[in-house]
Amino acid sequence: MTQAVVEVGARLRYDGRIGTLAVLEGARATLVTDEGASAAVLLPYLFADPSFNVEGGPAPGRVPPFGLLEALPVEVRERALAWQRHVREVETGFPDAVGQGTPREQFDPATRSLAQRERAKAEELTAAGWAASAATVRRMRARYRSEGLWGLVDGRAVRERSAVGRADERVVAAVRTVLEGQRERSAGTLVRLRRRVGWLLEEEYGAGVVALPPASTFNRPVHAVADGQGLLGTAAQRRWRASRPVPPFTPTVALRPGELVLLDSTPLDVLAVLYDGVTGRLELSIALDVATRSICAAVVCPVGTVGGRGDAAGPDGGADGDAAGLGCGAVHTARAP
Repeated sequence: MTQAVVEVGARLRYDGRIGTLAVLEGARATLVTDEGASAAVLLPYLFADPSFNVEGGPAPGRVPPFGLLEALPVEVRERALAWQRHVREVETGFPDAVGQGTPREQFDPATRSLAQRERAKAEELTAAGWAASAATVRRMRARYRSEGLWGLVDGRAVRERSAVGRADERVVAAVRTVLEGQRERSAGTLVRLRRRVGWLLEEEYGAGVVALPPASTFNRPVHAVADGQGLLGTAAQRRWRASRPVPPFTPTVALRPGELVLLDSTPLDVLAVLYDGVTGRLELSIALDVATRSICAAVVCPVGTVGGRGDAAGPDGGADGDAAGLGCGAVHTARAP
C-alpha cells in the first residue's frame, strides 16, 4: 500500500490543528498554520501524536495482530482467511492481493455493481454451505475495512468468558462480601452461605428485588469466586492462603512489534573449537519478538558464558547486556519503552 510522504510543503494534522510543513531539518519539523502561527516539533513526537495525519494521503495501515491470530484455533483462523479472500474478490474482483489474471464474470467491477457482486458472493457461499446473505457480506466488508483481518475472526472464538458465567453481578458481589467477612471465622456450609447472601441482598436492594439463584446455580459462582482466592475450606487454610505473596507473573499480550521481546538461551548438540583452541559445546541465544513471532537477534556462544547475567529488563525497559550474557537455559522477557 502506498503511504503518504512527509516533505516540505505537505499539509499535516498535528495536535488537532492543520499546518504546512515549512522546514524539515534533521529530526525537527517546523509547521506553519493558516493563521500564521509556527511551531517546531521533533519528528518522533509528531508521528506519535494520535491526531497526526497527512492531508490527502492514505490512512496509515494497521499492524496485524499476528500473535493473537496464531493463538486462535486452526479452523477459526482458516475461516477468517477464507473470508478475507471472499471480501477482496467482492471489492476488487481478485481474491488475492496481487490481482493477477481476469476477474470472474460475476465479480468483475467493470460490468457488475457492488450490490450485484455482494449478492453473487452470498449465493456462492450459500451453495458452499455457509449461512451468508448479502447483508452478511456487506457487514464483513465493513469489518475488514475498519479492523483488517482481525475483524473477520468469529467473535465467539475471542469473546472473553467470565468465570461466574451469566450470574447477576449483584449476587456475585454479595457472595464475595460474605466470603470476605467470614475469612477469620470457622468454616460454614454452602446452605448457610446462601442464606447470608440472601439477607445481604434484601438489606441492600430490598426484599424480592434481586432473585437468589437456586442452590445448584448458586454454588457455581461461589466456587468461581472462592476457589481462586482461598475463601473456602477451614479457617486455618483461608488464613494460610491469604498470607501468601501475590504471584510475580501475570499474563501479557503483545500487539505491536517490539512491545514484548522474549530472550532465551538453549544448548546446542554441537562441538566446536573455541577461541582458546579447546573444544566445547555451544548454546544459541535469541531475541524473539512476541507480537510478530520473528527473531530480532541471535548469537552462538560457548556454554557457560554468562557474562553480565541478571534481569533482562533494564531501568529504561530495554535489555541489559549482550545476547551472550543472558544466561544458559534461562528465559527472560524485556518490554520495549
